[in-house]
Amino acid sequence: MTRSLFFGLLAGIASALLVMTAAAGPLGLMLGYLAPLPLFFAGLTKGVGAAGWAVAAGTLVSGFNGLQAAVVFALLFGLPALWLVRQALLARPAEEAESGANVVDGLDWYPVGGLIVRLAGWAGLLFALALLATAGREGGLPGVLQPVLAQFFSVMQPEGGQQSAKDLAATASRLMPAVVAMSWLTMLTINGTLAQGLAVLVKQNARPTPQYAALTLPRFLAIALAGAVGLALLLPQETRFIAATAAAILAFPYFLQGLAVVHALAGRAPATGLILAAFYAALVVASALVGILVVGLGLIEEWAGFRRRGAGAGTSRESD
Repeated sequence: MTRSLFFGLLAGIASALLVMTAAAGPLGLMLGYLAPLPLFFAGLTKGVGAAGWAVAAGTLVSGFNGLQAAVVFALLFGLPALWLVRQALLARPAEEAESGANVVDGLDWYPVGGLIVRLAGWAGLLFALALLATAGREGGLPGVLQPVLAQFFSVMQPEGGQQSAKDLAATASRLMPAVVAMSWLTMLTINGTLAQGLAVLVKQNARPTPQYAALTLPRFLAIALAGAVGLALLLPQETRFIAATAAAILAFPYFLQGLAVVHALAGRAPATGLILAAFYAALVVASALVGILVVGLGLIEEWAGFRRRGAGAGTSRESD
């Protein structure tokens, strides 16, 4: 108990300090990106108790910069990390499992697909809170973002004129919530995966590493995504961004499932490393187009089952 407490406190302080460095230039921004890493590492090595102490310590340290900073730390980093760690460490006897895809040493561990769905759910909650917090402001959330973006565009493109900056800001203010949500989801996913990898490296992991290439998602998610896309096409312009942002959040798990399919298919080819290197290079160069194609591949996998048709893919539908 004492070791978990001490380790958790140190992890929380480290996480809060990493957040504070984010405003200190490019290097600080890179370090700030790793802010959730100590929280995940504490939980995935020492358990939920250590993660809880880490969240408490990080929130308290962040509070030295004001109540708002403490709330932001808790909502963006602390509580989602604690929730995901708690779910990740759930296991049941293999004989109670519906499928053996996640069974290791007689235990069926909580599937990685369920973790991704819950992470997307937390992103949806944060978006809803942002909408509520700005409901009383003129123009709502886009109205709050637009002046900030207009100032940014006017600095970046002063020759374009003030009106051009305002026009760009009006469009970007409706796209920004989706971009921020996708960036946040990516950050939490990368840090959680890194934390598990580090835990395995030091042989302190509290659970076995999930089979990422065998990621599957509950079927209801595709229905929800289709509904969000439909609303984004039908709603008036003033509220269309809400459905579009929800669609982006719901598409993220399918992006990861698409990546799992790419890795599974590339693994059957002779030049696996070369294929994956070319794929990720294309993803960096044309992130929007390739990202949409990967999401589409993830959705097609729901019914086509490319990995299940392969030899020993080991995937199974999650009931979640």
